[in-house]
Amino acid sequence: MIKNLITKKRLIYVAVFLVFVGLIEILIYFEKQANGNITSLADGLWYGLVTLTTVGYGDYSPVSPMGRIIAIIFLFASLGLLGFLVGNVTNKVTNYMEKKKLGQFGTNFKNHILLIGWNDFARQVTDEIIKTSHPVAIVTNNKNDIDLINDSYEENDNVFCMFADYHNLEALHKVNIEKSATVFVNLDDDTEVLVYLLNLKQHFRKLQIVVSLNNANLKNTFLEAGVTYVVSKSEIASKLVASFIFEPDVATLTEDMMSTVSAGNGQDFDIQQYEVTKDNPFFSKNCFDTFMDLKLNYDSILLGISKFEDNKWKLIKNPSKEVTVGLGDYLILMANGDNKQSLENDFNVPEGKILKN
Repeated sequence: MIKNLITKKRLIYVAVFLVFVGLIEILIYFEKQANGNITSLADGLWYGLVTLTTVGYGDYSPVSPMGRIIAIIFLFASLGLLGFLVGNVTNKVTNYMEKKKLGQFGTNFKNHILLIGWNDFARQVTDEIIKTSHPVAIVTNNKNDIDLINDSYEENDNVFCMFADYHNLEALHKVNIEKSATVFVNLDDDTEVLVYLLNLKQHFRKLQIVVSLNNANLKNTFLEAGVTYVVSKSEIASKLVASFIFEPDVATLTEDMMSTVSAGNGQDFDIQQYEVTKDNPFFSKNCFDTFMDLKLNYDSILLGISKFEDNKWKLIKNPSKEVTVGLGDYLILMANGDNKQSLENDFNVPEGKILKN
């Protein structure tokens, strides 16, 4: 169908050109009879072009009645040509701006968080992530979401959104899915999420994927399907509600600790996570010495350490003295906003566990 349209356009262009040349030949014929100054093909083409483009130098002009009739045709044709050019340029600019707004030109984000599916829950997750300054790419299949997302994060260069059909997996190349750190699949129905994940894994095998489920009973199914982390909304909510019922102060502390980033004052603590590199001052130290040094030097408390063992991450809570801080481990700390910058500077890594492909 596209080839047929191209062929028709070419035929139209050829027909218009032939009519133009034909009118020029007729113009030359009558102008020669009237001893006008348009007597050659070169003169005729020049006159036709400057007339159609509305330049009109006036160096050539018809004197015969038929020549002037043809001139009138050229004058009206010039208006049509001008309208065509302006309309064509306007359409191209409009289409470009529309595609840019819809994210069709993609992003160059790397090691970013990719959110597939947009709703209020995804917005809350995005609000927490951007506090850490990590880039976030959002894919939605609802054009109405684009304006809302752009308006909400118009001043944040770390947020990119794209309109696309979720099942058009090739479109995900535009959001650099292969170079993303983590993919959060946030579709409304758990069954739809599972089917989508199986297709996603076939195309992109090395993805680190997080899903949020409505049905906690499906957690093991998703883990077996290759999901890195599975979160149950109801499970988390029920635990927090139960905690508020019989230990409200613990629940209040837990809710506050779950914040992605503290407000930046000495009284506001949250749980933070840092990768251990060779630059980390606690690398190769035991956890007891690490605990004491963190409290003395950073007013922070070591809560746990995450180690990658047997092809999976193992979280050791309240680690004993026998546990050594190793390369690639993650320290889980309770720290305040004042000390976050010092921790990042001395550890030489940003806060957070950004999984790498």
